[in-house]
Amino acid sequence: MNVNILVIDNEESIRFSFGRFLMAEGHNVITAGGYREALAKMDEAEFELILVDIFLEDGWGVDILREVMQRDLKTRVIVMTAYPSTEAAQESFRLHAVDYLVKPLEQAELIRSVNKALQQDGESR
Repeated sequence: MNVNILVIDNEESIRFSFGRFLMAEGHNVITAGGYREALAKMDEAEFELILVDIFLEDGWGVDILREVMQRDLKTRVIVMTAYPSTEAAQESFRLHAVDYLVKPLEQAELIRSVNKALQQDGESR
């Protein structure tokens, strides 16, 4: 299944690695380094899936979930963090994140989560 995926993370190495992993799976990958850049990318294209770090230099990744809801998009969102907390996880799932991943991530774990998210029918959003 070839889909459009947006990867949002301030760390260029994460964007590069995740992009490479996902492109190897046949997906189209666009990256953004922060919240405002991500909103601009969301204005330009439709994404089936967004992977977003919870801490962005110019915003909070959970705000991307709010934006998806406000725009009434069918986009699934996976939240990632190197600093997990129960509160952030609960807020992410309350706002319909399909997964909450703790970095560092192994390639197989990332691909497994992405494939699971893409197999959902979109109505769980």
